[in-house]
Amino acid sequence: MESKRSSKAAALTLAVIGTALILGSAQRLRAQDLNTDQERILKGSAVSPVPLNMSEKNWVMVFLGSYWVNTIGDCNGCHSSGTQASLFLYPYATGGNPYFNQPTKVDPTVYLNGGVQFYTVGTPTGPLSYAGPVIVSRNLTPNYAGLPEGGHTLSEFVQIMRTGIDFDQIHPTCTQAQLNTINNPGSMTLAQLQAAVNNCIPTGVIPGTTFDNEPDGSLLQIMPWAAFANLTDYDLEAIYEYLSAIPCINNTLPLAPAGAPDELLNNCGPANAVPAELPAHNPNSILKLGATGRRN
Repeated sequence: MESKRSSKAAALTLAVIGTALILGSAQRLRAQDLNTDQERILKGSAVSPVPLNMSEKNWVMVFLGSYWVNTIGDCNGCHSSGTQASLFLYPYATGGNPYFNQPTKVDPTVYLNGGVQFYTVGTPTGPLSYAGPVIVSRNLTPNYAGLPEGGHTLSEFVQIMRTGIDFDQIHPTCTQAQLNTINNPGSMTLAQLQAAVNNCIPTGVIPGTTFDNEPDGSLLQIMPWAAFANLTDYDLEAIYEYLSAIPCINNTLPLAPAGAPDELLNNCGPANAVPAELPAHNPNSILKLGATGRRN
């Protein structure tokens, strides 16, 4: 009997010790995470290249989002049209191109305004070898109401990043009727065909290969949402908060695929109804704003 009691007591003691070790480790990890978050927040405040509208914003989340957008994500690398002076190749101001061994300076007039042309993702089909539209990166700047990517809510943004859903449906998968048109275009040019089939993506086996190419046109293509899907809800909310604080840009470059809605355009309101403002405070004070981080 005593032996059983001793065994139970020993087991209970080990369980208590184990729990204490786990809780102690968790507390140490949390403290480390907090320090890391502080470093990221301060770095985010330092690297944002544009004036920010901080009215009714969570400052902590804005600058944490800036960290993700401007460092790890390099979102501007894929979501800037580039400048006219650089033949639309680089998003940097004159004299600020790091690849030319110059001190980095992003051109704020093209920051996250979209317009990078990638390539087609469909299977070359029909006599014109139609492979779908050229994929163009979207304008991520907020509209006049402060909703990123021209009007998406936080819940929509999270859904986009988690699942890749394309709410704009710019390049749906081709239907059989559209494939019939692609295979029998008559006298249409490639641009006319593209508009006639609503910029759909043809799928199937690529001729001369064993590759069965079936991208889903209801999902964003090229955009690495499958990687961003692994971010926490907290991080995605921070990215959204930052994108809602940057200036609105109406990108009028004629880069949208023929016949597609122009997702580079943006409604910035009359004379930028929501003006941008630079934070006029010591960045370290951001960390003293508390859990909400709000300053009105």
